[in-house]
Amino acid sequence: MIIDIHAHTSTHQLWNLHTADATITAIEKFMADSGIQTTILMATYFPLKRTGLSNRELARRIDGNSKFRMFGSLDLTKGLTPQLQELAEMAAAHEICGIKLYPGYQLFQPGEERVFPVYELAREYGLPVAFHGGELHHCCPKSEREIGAFHCRNNHCLLDDLGELSRPKYIYVPAQRYPEINFVVAHLANPYFDELRTVMINCPNVFTDISGQFISGSEDSPEYLSEVIDEISKFLALPHGEDRLLFGTDFPIQSHAGSLQLVEGLNLTSEVKEKIYSQNALSIIKL
Repeated sequence: MIIDIHAHTSTHQLWNLHTADATITAIEKFMADSGIQTTILMATYFPLKRTGLSNRELARRIDGNSKFRMFGSLDLTKGLTPQLQELAEMAAAHEICGIKLYPGYQLFQPGEERVFPVYELAREYGLPVAFHGGELHHCCPKSEREIGAFHCRNNHCLLDDLGELSRPKYIYVPAQRYPEINFVVAHLANPYFDELRTVMINCPNVFTDISGQFISGSEDSPEYLSEVIDEISKFLALPHGEDRLLFGTDFPIQSHAGSLQLVEGLNLTSEVKEKIYSQNALSIIKL
């Protein structure tokens, strides 16, 4: 069994990726081709980008399809009360199986007190909390940055200045304050691998996933892929590391085939591969 713990869907045509189609139908086909049984999709709230996929809209797209579950989200730049109420309603109805937050893409870092009500809700409903971890990516094409679209001015994207907010060191506060919650720092916090490993050594309730290590469809070198596999092996060497590494794609950014390649390149026993592919996810998520 394989569970993709981190993926996205879109109804827009995509460019410069391994696929132009990230609809639910397209994802199902990729899943079948790759032997993936369950995909967890992320709601997205990107106020700086002026884009996103809301909780209710994502739930509508899934529409009871048993191959998909979802992590809800919210926008911390807006009033929290109605958003927390929505998440609570969806959690009570088993429409969400986790919460995803986007530090850096929104103007906050995970240790801020104003985020604590989200953790309180997660604790109440037994939900894991995932964070975007590592570098941020431009919100808009270079052509739009050049003309000053949205929040980009003088060929400069504001997100270039906000990467500090998504560093894994800020997970210490919630992870230690809420030991009952399982936290997932996405993307191995690339490029802050060492920093995340230090957090995980000190916080046994912090997990990570292998999603989004490269852009499928680009020409990432074999040397780079080898470097990523080496970094993953270092996470596995941590205390209980093989129990806290999760399989994920960040589809449509990283392909299913590329994600499987990362795991298979580790030369693991079948027992450890099973943990990464499904058992670790099942230990923190109620499907």
